[in-house]
Order: sequence, then structure tokens, then C-alpha cells
Amino acid sequence: MRDATDRASDAWDSASEYGSRYYRQGSRAVGNVDTATMTGFLVAGAIGFGLGWLVFGQHSYSGDYVARRMSRSSERDD
Repeated sequence: MRDATDRASDAWDSASEYGSRYYRQGSRAVGNVDTATMTGFLVAGAIGFGLGWLVFGQHSYSGDYVARRMSRSSERDD
């Protein structure tokens, strides 16, 4: 039991070390991006979210979902 506890502790320490390293690398990468680029990413993400919501988030008046119609249209009749 003690061996398992030691291994779990070592695994946690290793995961914590990797997590801090990735956090520092990510912080540096984001810090190097200028505001115009970051604003562009945010605008593109908002547009993508809006389009996705318009296509897949709306119900048709007949009660049929757009995604379900798309799925049925791609099925093959064997």
C-alpha cells in the first residue's frame, strides 16, 4: 500500500511540474500576440459561434431539426 501511495505522489508531482511548464509556455505565447491578432481571433470565434447557433440551434416550424434533416439526407438507400 505504501508503494502505491509513493507512486501516486510521484505521479502527482510529475503532472504538476508538466502543468506548470505548459502554463508558462502558454502564457509566453499569448503574451507575444498583439492586440489586433487577439481581437481578430475573438471576432472570428464569435462569428463561428453565431453561424453554428443559427444553423444548428434553431428549430424549424415543422418541429424538424436541421441537423436531423442533414443526417437523413446523407443516408444511403441500399
